[in-house]
Amino acid sequence: MARELVGAEVLVIDQDPSVQNGMAQLLGAASLHVTPAKDPEAALAAVDRQFFSVILVDLDTPAPGAGLDTVRQVKQASPTSMIIALTPRRSFEDAVAAVRAGAIDLILKAPDSVAYLKDRVLEAAGRSVGKREVDSVLGEVRSVHEEFLQKFMDAERRALDLADRLAGKEPGARSMVIENFAVLVVDEVDSMVEEIREAGVAGFTFIHATSGGEALDRMSSGRFHFALVSEDLHDLPASMVTSTIRAQSGDTVVFVFRGPGEGGYVNLLETGGQRTLIAPFGDTRQLLERLDELAEAFRAKARERRYTQNFREKHYDFLRRYVELKTKIDRALGDGPG
Repeated sequence: MARELVGAEVLVIDQDPSVQNGMAQLLGAASLHVTPAKDPEAALAAVDRQFFSVILVDLDTPAPGAGLDTVRQVKQASPTSMIIALTPRRSFEDAVAAVRAGAIDLILKAPDSVAYLKDRVLEAAGRSVGKREVDSVLGEVRSVHEEFLQKFMDAERRALDLADRLAGKEPGARSMVIENFAVLVVDEVDSMVEEIREAGVAGFTFIHATSGGEALDRMSSGRFHFALVSEDLHDLPASMVTSTIRAQSGDTVVFVFRGPGEGGYVNLLETGGQRTLIAPFGDTRQLLERLDELAEAFRAKARERRYTQNFREKHYDFLRRYVELKTKIDRALGDGPG
């Protein structure tokens, strides 16, 4: 037997003590460690505590046919475990159902199946151990792969900054020089925009759209650095307006807001959701006080876009192969045994 299988863990889910004892003797003689579980609850608790290379599931534990649900549950709880279903009857339908639920085989509980069962468990244990070793290596490869890409991009970023300095320019100067920020405020009421305009903030121009439809029209005919979209629009859902703006202009930084007033807030829209910028948002001055911060954030984003665009243009073939390899690694790590 392969050395790595010695002590491999096997979970036996069967309410019959004689079956549990028989499996312990049969598989223990093959240097496998057997843990019995008399019901699905005990089995799932055991799976939660440790990893089992192979899980044997009686389809009639705790009731006839109930083992199919157990197969599904342990498969979800431990995707890299090999699951073998056991049944006291010959049934093509049970075999199909067991495999669909996540088992790799359905074996008849009969004396003449004992040798086959033992061989199948040993084979499955080997596959499970091998899969975990491969997954571990691939996980390390993916981690190092991503770290290498990040360090490569950082080196290219420093090289681009150095080229700017040698040319007598500040790093990223072209992307940082923005004399006036255009801000689209989408709000059905005028009060907040009027307060902002009365404040006379230098370096910002505020354009007011009183509906979602007007906002989209303005976006299609002009360039805006920021868009602040009220949650309380009646012609179009705010989510539709913000998603359209982001699709039309990837450079525009988009916010959603409610207020100013009780329960007010200003949230920044990001790829993974929303991040709170101001809460509670009870006074327009709170937004005005953050404008310089937003301007610098936009400049930083512009610099990052420049770095990314330069990297993509210089290393297109490398990035294409990187994405292909990463996809293969992710697919391999996502595929469970079967």
